[in-house]
Amino acid sequence: MDKFKLVNFAKSDDKIITQETDLCICIEKDGFTFSLISNYEVKALGEFTTNLNSDITSVMSNLRSCFNSIDIRLFNFANIRIIIQTSKNIFVPYKLYDNTKTKEYLRSVALISGSEVILESISDRLDIVSVFTIPMYLHSGIKILMPKAKFVSGQQVMAEYGFEISKLTGNSAVLLKRDKSCDLVIYKANQFTYSNTFNFSNENDLIYNIIFAFEQLGIDTEEITFLITGQEYTFEEKQSLRKYIKNVSYSNPMEDVRVGYELDGLNLQKYFLTLVK
Repeated sequence: MDKFKLVNFAKSDDKIITQETDLCICIEKDGFTFSLISNYEVKALGEFTTNLNSDITSVMSNLRSCFNSIDIRLFNFANIRIIIQTSKNIFVPYKLYDNTKTKEYLRSVALISGSEVILESISDRLDIVSVFTIPMYLHSGIKILMPKAKFVSGQQVMAEYGFEISKLTGNSAVLLKRDKSCDLVIYKANQFTYSNTFNFSNENDLIYNIIFAFEQLGIDTEEITFLITGQEYTFEEKQSLRKYIKNVSYSNPMEDVRVGYELDGLNLQKYFLTLVK
């Protein structure tokens, strides 16, 4: 039985110098997506399905096999970023952050199990600390294979992207869809105000969670720039969003990087987290 399956892969340059290239991996439910970026130009994008929910040795073996199949055998990249999509995440203002209380921060929003590692990532752009969890075996397996890797939460990536958008639009929100859950970040009057993950079963659940958040924050649905990204939205979901929110559009993951015509066949929204700089 195969350890992995290459779902999508496209590259714009056959001569990739790893020491001058950044590797970004976004962990998905049953595999991962990744990007290779050099000098703000996307060199390659890809997606693998593989099992990253097993023991440390298997995680390392599966990741190595995936990259070997596209002729990447050494992980001597300039930078390596691992993005974790988790509902167990909280933001703490940097000035108030106490690294001896990471469990206490997360206990207010999530139940932490013994098989999870708590990590933190400082966001200089937002002056906050993102505290989140990751399965222990995944953390150890990737860290051994890629010791230079830096772990960040998907919510942090979204919040930093929203920060740049809010400079131009004031009230703004970014919604990222993954399976039957969504991550939502909201900026009110250019200030990072809200981050949450919620599950939904249909388009009515989807819009309810969003409108409820707006009401709690006192934000008018006609006075906010609303960007959607992530996995493909159904016609009903898009219709519901545009019925209740005035300004709905897709995010632009290519704002900070150049994407060549060789990658035209890929849905760039699915690679959003790996493309945002």
